[in-house]
Amino acid sequence: MGGVKDRTTNTRRQAKITPKRTTLLQKLAYIARPFVLYMLVKTAAMFVLAIAVPALPIAGITVWVEEHARQLSAVVNGAASLIAVSFLLKEFLIEVSTDGEIDIDRSAPVQLVSFVKTGFWGERTARTAAGLALCVLLGITAALALNIGIEILLEVMSAAGNPVLDSDKYETVETIQYSVPIWLGIVLYGIVSPTVEEMVFRGVIYNRIKKFYSVPRAVVASALLFGIFHGNLPQFLYGTAMGILMALCYECSGCFAAPVLMHMAVNSFVFLMSQSVAWGVLVTPVWGALFTVLSAGVFWVYRKNCRRDH
Repeated sequence: MGGVKDRTTNTRRQAKITPKRTTLLQKLAYIARPFVLYMLVKTAAMFVLAIAVPALPIAGITVWVEEHARQLSAVVNGAASLIAVSFLLKEFLIEVSTDGEIDIDRSAPVQLVSFVKTGFWGERTARTAAGLALCVLLGITAALALNIGIEILLEVMSAAGNPVLDSDKYETVETIQYSVPIWLGIVLYGIVSPTVEEMVFRGVIYNRIKKFYSVPRAVVASALLFGIFHGNLPQFLYGTAMGILMALCYECSGCFAAPVLMHMAVNSFVFLMSQSVAWGVLVTPVWGALFTVLSAGVFWVYRKNCRRDH
């Protein structure tokens, strides 16, 4: 009887464990916090740089800034993006790591280098390499199809007197982007921008959404935020569609290299094509339909190979 009494007493002494519930507001705050922080820091950095550069004690700096305002704006935007993403480096390393932990004995930059050497590429096999190549091809064909479709839609709606897609900000962004030399455009739009945006939207935000919701919801939600980030309707449509594809490639491949390489290839190819005389020839319904079919075919092949891997 004494044994029974002891067991009863021990049972009563055990603490009652209540599962912790995460409210919707807490989920949204956890997901949105990196995005808000990134935007605040980037805006502040752009403001400081915009004031600091003309104030440099260099002869003729004011005149130089006025003559190169567009190019300088592009460089300031890239520099501010790098500064802002540095504030999310630890969060990024946690979200993309397999065990959800970081080594507190090593600095974040050192861990980032280690991640690029090991975790960034995933399994280094021929199948992984083929999957990455398909992601790049999918990105290029889809980007061409979307850009052609949006350009045609802009022309049709403007001719009909319905400028719903017309955006002064979109035209300003285009003017700034294509005012830089080709080499600088490749650095800013082919390397810096894709790397930073993938760290924020797929590396941190997508992985955080996926902790609470299904993969399809996480794909769409992160893509919508990516589209909103671009700040105008044409780029919202384009960014959302491409964001969906990049998240799917990331999810399917399991390696962060997939969306990054896809984004780099897309930005570089579109930047170069938009400055080529060939772009005017491609902006037709026929070419738009062709690239749509090609991208659909590549996506089908990629998904088929993805199912085999899983």
